[in-house]
Amino acid sequence: MLFIVEPSETAQSAIGRRVTVVDYPDGRIAIRYQGEELAYRTFDKIRRVNQAAVVENKRLGGLLEMIKAYQDTQPPPKRTSKAPKRRDQTGHRFSVG
Repeated sequence: MLFIVEPSETAQSAIGRRVTVVDYPDGRIAIRYQGEELAYRTFDKIRRVNQAAVVENKRLGGLLEMIKAYQDTQPPPKRTSKAPKRRDQTGHRFSVG
């Protein structure tokens, strides 16, 4: 999972510096720099194509079908074991496997 920080003056000044990632018990995550919370979005590198996406998109249907067939032949992706465990959190952003 990648966190993409939205452009802002604070985000610009945080480039190349340490930020604090706060992982709340309820599953929320916040990224802070010098006490200010930064807006962000996530990008899941191991997201999979689902059948609904193939059916809904007429122009890309063939390509999405090919990608789904390839993904079905691959072993299920696993998240890194180095990350903290979130077994006791509900509503978190990461799947627990």
